[in-house]
Amino acid sequence: MGLGKALGFSLLGFIGLNFLFVIIAETISGNLNLLFSDISSNPLIILLIFFGPMVSMPGSVFSSIFAQISSGMIDSMLIQYIGFIISPFVASLIAGRTGENKGGSFGGWMITTMISAVALGILAFIHTATLSYYGIPLADPSLMLITFLMSGAVNGVFYGCFSLLFTKEEMY
Repeated sequence: MGLGKALGFSLLGFIGLNFLFVIIAETISGNLNLLFSDISSNPLIILLIFFGPMVSMPGSVFSSIFAQISSGMIDSMLIQYIGFIISPFVASLIAGRTGENKGGSFGGWMITTMISAVALGILAFIHTATLSYYGIPLADPSLMLITFLMSGAVNGVFYGCFSLLFTKEEMY
């Protein structure tokens, strides 16, 4: 039961936080109406909003945050990059606290990342123009699926360590 509970709560937390950070970033930039009109014209953008941070590797996100802060550019992109770090981190902590053992916590978070990567891979197969509009370069859809799965695995292992740290089960 710990794996299912960790999966459900971490997926729900991940989706909710991603949506919250996208709404905050678009409100700051003044493009909130444009976002909702894009959603009404192309509903598949919802997949990108819900699962977008899984495409970015943690190291590149940290580098982007550092570059924007050092250059003094505090804008909506900085908020979005901070969301790319906070959303998976909090979702992995939720998986750690709701999983009954270490395997359930780590497995729940890892399945969450793989669901996110597969959802973005399906989006790549269905609608590659949506991905190019939001800055993800176009490539062969099967290559993009492999790239998304690799990114999901890296994010799963990176943030999975935090879910292991916050598991209720003791180390011994």
